[in-house]
Amino acid sequence: MENVLPGQFLLQVTGNQGGLAQTILEVNGGSQLSLSHADARPGAGVSIHATGMLPTDSTCQISSPSSPSVILPGTAACVIQLGSGVAYGGFNVGNVLPGQYVIQITGNQGDSAQTIIAVG
Repeated sequence: MENVLPGQFLLQVTGNQGGLAQTILEVNGGSQLSLSHADARPGAGVSIHATGMLPTDSTCQISSPSSPSVILPGTAACVIQLGSGVAYGGFNVGNVLPGQYVIQITGNQGDSAQTIIAVG
């Protein structure tokens, strides 16, 4: 990115069925977490990619501080590429009401990244 002041920016992708996904982009520092699914509905699979995690992390977890039910039990998986600070994972959306929910990846060193998923 060029000519962008440091700070946080909200990015949004809207699907042709009315669903959307949002993520917060932090420029010049901090962890970034992105979701791959633009049409999140109960049962849908969502992929996650996080960068800027600590390179000393060896494990990670996916959770939702706003509503644990947004992650279908038994479907969350997260792996970290050792030494890179890059995490990959995913989950299936649980049976929740339409709305916005916080999704968080937490590394075993206590660091974390958050984003927002909009369930339609």
